[in-house]
Amino acid sequence: MKETILEYYNTLAKSYDENRFSNTYGKYIHKQEIEIIERYLSAKSISKNLDVACGTGRFLTYADYGVDLSPEMVNVSRQKYPQKSISVGNATSLDVEDSFFDNVTSFHLMMHLDKVLLVQILDEVNRVCKKDGYFIFDIPSKKRRKLMNYQSQSWHGGYQIAVEELVEISKKGWKEVSYHGVAFFPIHRIPKRFRKWFTRLDSLLCNSIFKEYSSHLVFILKKK
Repeated sequence: MKETILEYYNTLAKSYDENRFSNTYGKYIHKQEIEIIERYLSAKSISKNLDVACGTGRFLTYADYGVDLSPEMVNVSRQKYPQKSISVGNATSLDVEDSFFDNVTSFHLMMHLDKVLLVQILDEVNRVCKKDGYFIFDIPSKKRRKLMNYQSQSWHGGYQIAVEELVEISKKGWKEVSYHGVAFFPIHRIPKRFRKWFTRLDSLLCNSIFKEYSSHLVFILKKK
């Protein structure tokens, strides 16, 4: 799986931003994710923050350190942020000392993995994160997929989880602070001329009692 993911993102790197986040859907998803991050992290205090699977650097406004498995993705993010420390590396084995980082973020990574790798990453991020530091990351919602009878056909976005499962597997080293939804409606399937009418309602539902039925869940954990 590692080689498949690596090949996929190496090939996609140069066109990733334009293909994924220059359209209405991509911009909306990015906006929702940024709004969640900004509830917990400040762009003014990032000197010891890390973005795992930083890709082309979408979230490096909130971290001075980035790591990604794909050398091509790292090349793109280095061009965008030459002043930051961005390296090729594996999320399960980070090349830093214990308790080095204040906070860690990771988006669009866990959905490609499985429970075993998720637990390894939770343990590794716990090792490198300071006490009371945040770990903010996303995973597709299992309850949403069950409701929609969705079955992934490949490793790409193939993993999902329910809130109670995440709490259980993370409780050894982490305390759950909160979670938020991303993309309650299938915005990408709604005609572009109508999307703006759904985005505000979508945001409200993603932070309501129904939020676990959003497409993705963003978890906020704090190191014990």
